[in-house]
Amino acid sequence: MATEAGTKIHDTLNAPNDAAAKAAISPHVPPPKQGMADPRYGVEQCCVREFWAVIERDATLVRGRNVLRTRKLGTGIYEVFFTGDVSNGAFVATIGRPGIATEPPGEITVALRCCPGLGLFEPFEGDKGVWIQTFDSAGKPSDRSFHLIVLTH
Repeated sequence: MATEAGTKIHDTLNAPNDAAAKAAISPHVPPPKQGMADPRYGVEQCCVREFWAVIERDATLVRGRNVLRTRKLGTGIYEVFFTGDVSNGAFVATIGRPGIATEPPGEITVALRCCPGLGLFEPFEGDKGVWIQTFDSAGKPSDRSFHLIVLTH
């Protein structure tokens, strides 16, 4: 999909095109507008906000806090949208069943959901989504239940 300096970026990069992928991985943070708070530090300058979800293999929301919607996009690929902006948050996810059973071993990755303006819910979902990918222990995409928490200010 996206390339940079001749190196292929992971083909499941969460972006609709090369320009969006390059913008998403850019280390540049624009300066705040005159009279506005610096976006790197949050608006409140305090108060951690918490968003979380427990998701079943088919993307069903089992329980959660401030979850707008969930969706399975492909084998082991999910998106979870929350009711507030999570773009400055820390995303933590772990593979795990919603009840007392355990999920088989595997791997999970998370990122801010890039460029969601292509769906039915535009423009309300900007910066509110998290992209999740789950894999088996050999690294092959695999549907897994997981727990996700986002902490932001």
